[in-house]
Amino acid sequence: MNSDLLYQGSDLMLDRLPLATIAREYGTPVYVYSASSIRGQVTRLMQSLGTIGSLRYAVKANANPALLALIFNMGLGADTVSRGEIQEALDAGCPADRIVFSGVGKTQEELTFALDHGIFINTESEEELTAIARLRTGVHVGIRINPGVDAHTHRYVTTGTEESKFGIPIDAAPDAFRLAMDAGLVPDTISCHIGSQITSLEPYRKSLARLLELHDSLMGDGISVSTLDMGGGFGINYAEGADFAVEDLQALLRRDVPQGMKLWFEPGRYIVGHAGTLVTRVLYRKRYARTFVVVD
Repeated sequence: MNSDLLYQGSDLMLDRLPLATIAREYGTPVYVYSASSIRGQVTRLMQSLGTIGSLRYAVKANANPALLALIFNMGLGADTVSRGEIQEALDAGCPADRIVFSGVGKTQEELTFALDHGIFINTESEEELTAIARLRTGVHVGIRINPGVDAHTHRYVTTGTEESKFGIPIDAAPDAFRLAMDAGLVPDTISCHIGSQITSLEPYRKSLARLLELHDSLMGDGISVSTLDMGGGFGINYAEGADFAVEDLQALLRRDVPQGMKLWFEPGRYIVGHAGTLVTRVLYRKRYARTFVVVD
């Protein structure tokens, strides 16, 4: 719940600004975002996960240019899933070397654009690895692994189970890493994203254990992996209550991840989910068996 949205007398205020004033000046409907809410969430992330790794904002959560500029100015990179999102991140001031390009359906044109701009690519299939190698060799890439972990969130946003279209099954991962190396790529990153709106630490604990086991196996086979991309999915509470405790995830990772291994995180909803308010004007009221309020 957005704690920056409060009544002062009869006026509904966001960041101490009356929403009625915004409605008069800009018309309705209009989205209004709390900069202080976004800054607060980013600060919490930087003081926890930011002390052990690198943060990249998932642009899919909200690509409003003003919000992107605010977030990137605070030092975050970008997690993108299309050429359009890459361009939006670049236009908002995000350095190319802090942008990650993910997604299951990258076209050749998108891959070429990313490679030409020095964007890091998280691959999601063996065929995608081959497609990149045909375009460019010597490129550092990540391979998204499906760890077979149920995040216990809504089935539409669960992405880490064996039935999911995302990533490569963990049992097939060693072959995918060897394929990448044989094709002339440098697969130095294990990527994983198990779902969205996750409120429990346990799915991350299970996923981490399987990914570290894979890491040790790859290292034993002479495949050097330097980075673990944990994705995002940190849940927020839309009513009363607490958001996902990123501090607990920090403690888990600090304890279990080998020293010297780089960590990446890609939060989206966690940063902007509380910040937005839709301001509308009431047009009509219909009072029958139920009451309906019709807005613009």
